Amino acid sequence: MLKGKELDALIEQRGVLKGLNSTLGITAIIMTVFFILYAILLGKTASDQFLGIKSWIESTLGWYYVLVMFSTFVVCLYVMCSRVGKIRLGRDDERPEFSNFAWFSMLFGCGTGAGMLFFSMSEPMIHFASDWSGGNPFLSADIKAAVAVFFEAKQAALASGLMPGDEGFPVPDSRVAEAAAGGIKLTVFHWGTIAWAMYAIVGLSLAYFAFRKGLPLSMRSALYPLIGNRIYGPIGHTVDILTVFGTIFGIATTLGLGVEQIGSGLMSLGLIEEKSRMVTVVSILLISAIATLSATSGVARGIKLLSTFNTWVCLGILAYFLLVSDANYLIASSITALGDYLTDGVSMTLWTARTPDERIWQGGWTIFYWGWWIAWAGFVGMFIARISRGRTIREFILGVMVIPSIVALVWFGVIGSAGIYQSLYGADMGIYTAAVTNWDYAGTLYHSFEVLTPGIAATVAKVAALLVVIIFFVTSADSGTLVLGRLLAFGRPPVQQRIIWGMMLGAVTLILLLLGGDQALKSLQAASIAGALPFTFVLIAMMIGLLKSLREDGESMIENEEHIRKMIENEVRDLS
Repeated sequence: MLKGKELDALIEQRGVLKGLNSTLGITAIIMTVFFILYAILLGKTASDQFLGIKSWIESTLGWYYVLVMFSTFVVCLYVMCSRVGKIRLGRDDERPEFSNFAWFSMLFGCGTGAGMLFFSMSEPMIHFASDWSGGNPFLSADIKAAVAVFFEAKQAALASGLMPGDEGFPVPDSRVAEAAAGGIKLTVFHWGTIAWAMYAIVGLSLAYFAFRKGLPLSMRSALYPLIGNRIYGPIGHTVDILTVFGTIFGIATTLGLGVEQIGSGLMSLGLIEEKSRMVTVVSILLISAIATLSATSGVARGIKLLSTFNTWVCLGILAYFLLVSDANYLIASSITALGDYLTDGVSMTLWTARTPDERIWQGGWTIFYWGWWIAWAGFVGMFIARISRGRTIREFILGVMVIPSIVALVWFGVIGSAGIYQSLYGADMGIYTAAVTNWDYAGTLYHSFEVLTPGIAATVAKVAALLVVIIFFVTSADSGTLVLGRLLAFGRPPVQQRIIWGMMLGAVTLILLLLGGDQALKSLQAASIAGALPFTFVLIAMMIGLLKSLREDGESMIENEEHIRKMIENEVRDLS
């Protein structure tokens, strides 16, 4: 294990690469610049190639992504329930740096917050009512047909002048209600425990080896039990480079979704007439600059403040939907989704597409999400590790896996159910049209404000949602620049490198969006799925290294407990 001065010898002390390991820094910069130039010079050809890689992974390696995600979940459960769960991530007398509320807020903000707002209403609606590529594979053909018949009848009734409550107006039956519950359940599945198990295993490995074992807060440290000091050589460099590769594209996916929703928000408020390249460019440049400035202020001042504020605004948005929609329906729907997820979660996790339509559906949804979470795992895991020093392993896994999953359940249960309720029982088909017919992911939420509370209330709600998107965008980019700097500096990033990588992230995001054009979302999906593949090999090695080291600690704990037990027995014997 190398000490501080030995690590300093591996870091450049001056020049553009000051503060970085030169091998890592040069390789990462060349890799990123090559991608940018390649994409600019080849244009449409490059975009087609990225989409081709995505299609190949979906058709041949979908099962592999499913198994990787499930294995992280199993390892997390095992570690949490075992004896080593009481080990503290740090010295035995250390306590957490951040309060629980601040910790949860930062988990939410850096992990999935931006994407959860983007898909908050559109995804449950699509899984409920869309028949794209066969529709929700966990619903029967009879149920899907009943949903289609209901909405056809409702549209015809509205066109004839009938209103909800009038005689002859269609009423959803039990099959439609089951489809609605299935839409919420599938959305929670994509954003819940399995996703956060991925983040938990990476964050736990980083925090454990950095704060408990004294190794650098870097991905390579998790391999120390397997290869020892060779983590500081070519093998370790390869691990960190693969992590950088995945992290860049994972963050770019999130930032791209954020830009799309910012454009939709500005259009909804009447500030712009349509989305354009100029809006995309200005949004990315401006917010990347803000995020970079925030990253240079440090976690405690920048990300903590923004995340806490955003949590309160999100609570306000949830309160809005509970007040303006049918609260009883929203609460009942959320509780039903919880029960359904607990019952079917494992089988849904292991479900693997077998037919061409199923592969297209799973690739467009589940494999996209799994690739996104895997690509993001290095970034989110390192950030979570950074803010979790002083917590026990059991507390860490419970907090990282359970709390955000409950947040996802409440978020999609309330907002998604509000859209479904209005589509089923309201007189306006606008939400259904935006989500299911037009697949307007970014705009569905803003449109729902106009449907539910036309006028000034809708404007206030739109501004709040737009503010949340911008802050989530900033905290994601903010955390990303911090993490990329740490990856390339053995856990000790200088301010100069945070600025450089903040600009790099903005550039990659911009290229992906401009390359995709009208198919920007597919371009972002391709980036996340492809960027995740090489990192899965790192992830498997991390889990093996973590389990090996924890097993040794567990054996030491047993020996210590046995020693203490014998001491107590001797003391009791002497006293008697």
